[in-house]
Amino acid sequence: MSTELTEGSERAAPGLGDAGRTGLPRRFWRWCGRHPRAVWAAGLALAALVLFLLYFRDAQTIGQSSDSGGISLQAWDLWHGNPILRGWWLSDECFYTIDLPMNAVVQMVVGLRPVTVHIYAAVDYVVVLLLAGLLARGRARGRQGIVRMLLTVGIMLAPSTVLGSRILLQGPDHVGTQIAVLATFLVIDRAAERWWVPVAVAVLLTVAQVNDVQATFSAAAAVGAACGVRACSEVARWQRPPRERWYDASLVVAAVVSFALAHLIVAGIHEAGGFYLPGPKNGLGFAPISAMPAHTWATVYNVLILFGADFIGQPMGISAIFALLHLAGVALGFGALWIGARGFFTRMDRVNQMLVAGTVFILIAGAFGLYADAVTGAHDIIPVLPLCAVLAGRLFGERLAALRLEPVLAAGLVVMLAALGYNDIQPKAVPPSTQLAAWLEARHLTMGLGGYWESNITTLDTGGRVRMVSTVGNGTTAQEYESSAEWFNPAKYQANFIVAYSASTDPSPVKPSVVRAWYGPPAHVYHFEDYTIMVYDYNLLTRVTVPALP
Repeated sequence: MSTELTEGSERAAPGLGDAGRTGLPRRFWRWCGRHPRAVWAAGLALAALVLFLLYFRDAQTIGQSSDSGGISLQAWDLWHGNPILRGWWLSDECFYTIDLPMNAVVQMVVGLRPVTVHIYAAVDYVVVLLLAGLLARGRARGRQGIVRMLLTVGIMLAPSTVLGSRILLQGPDHVGTQIAVLATFLVIDRAAERWWVPVAVAVLLTVAQVNDVQATFSAAAAVGAACGVRACSEVARWQRPPRERWYDASLVVAAVVSFALAHLIVAGIHEAGGFYLPGPKNGLGFAPISAMPAHTWATVYNVLILFGADFIGQPMGISAIFALLHLAGVALGFGALWIGARGFFTRMDRVNQMLVAGTVFILIAGAFGLYADAVTGAHDIIPVLPLCAVLAGRLFGERLAALRLEPVLAAGLVVMLAALGYNDIQPKAVPPSTQLAAWLEARHLTMGLGGYWESNITTLDTGGRVRMVSTVGNGTTAQEYESSAEWFNPAKYQANFIVAYSASTDPSPVKPSVVRAWYGPPAHVYHFEDYTIMVYDYNLLTRVTVPALP
């Protein structure tokens, strides 16, 4: 009997094992069915991690500059006891409320190192990408919601290897502002019409505009225009507006209040002794009629750059092929913009109206303003990419799902992932100043003067062990741009060398002949690659002209 029981148990064991093996997946899928939000959050977190790694590697293929170096030094100063950046001259954008705090958080983890720029750029773009996807999804659920989200993400997924990555992943430069802009639209899209929504919108719009005046066009003016049309449509038709229009009217008020608050905050920081923010470098206004053809062409080219479709001027190869394939994203984005513009004054979705208005305002500012340079002007119209991509997802996603075109969308995502992978296999970029920084550090030259493009990046490359401050006037005057007046204080710092860059492609503003006339003959002169390093035996800061903060 014991033998029979043993044999029976042996025969039963495989069945019990199969049940155990099949029971675990069943329990897992059952748990997933009971907790869909947890599964959705876990999926987004995993996607964010993978995308971060891809964009981090992509960012490493881009050479850093003193622009990103200057913002990194501001963030370092921000969380080391200078919260209002006392004594700083900034560029015409401060990036104070989004980019600098996020950069400071990264520096808390890894320190003041060049890699912080790559980490921040990757985090920045991943957050923008996920917010754009969530906004495109809207309140749609199931298959339609996923298609809408993936369509938007696919349009933005792979910046071009030629110029797109340089615009979108080089560091804090208008991309971070889209976090607050998209978050504002997401709150309006998802929240019920309650009294607190206009308050939250006013706060988010204020944060965005303090960070970057570009948000005035892409967000504040867009909210005001879209909700103004909705609130006044009955008035325009000589009808009495219903009471429900209080919500749109309150959002218009929130946009106006945010504009005033942003200017008051920046002015208040300066009055309290904080950073100085000059006006736009080219001023405000419209370009002359004679410049319109060039500006229009530059705007078109900049749009192609943002969408990864900058095939013009490329030799035929893999990069050009990927750029041509990105034209599908341009067609989807601007096709959605055309449809949205045609229906703007009808009873279309509130957020869609805002997306249309923000895109149109940015394009008008880019084409008719004073900043429509090819390539560099792409920075100033960055919102066109996420806004058009979200609009395409919201307007075309359901149509794709209804037509059962998910295989086409999946094929497009595979192509875009391949393009992103091609970006990642490109060699890492090494800034020209890296060798100079190592040369100076090896000779214990720790504080000196130089041109702008050799200054902040050298300080960042060495983690602050070698500090080079930027000058103008052939090396005689402190530069009032992305620098701190404190660096030129001879009672605190000792600067004993000055660097001139002699490359013909981008010559330094420092002229050795003027340096000798102003500071006297140097004690030693060294030549390293294209650099001339003049070393003195006294503190050069005692003779540098330092303009007073306005």
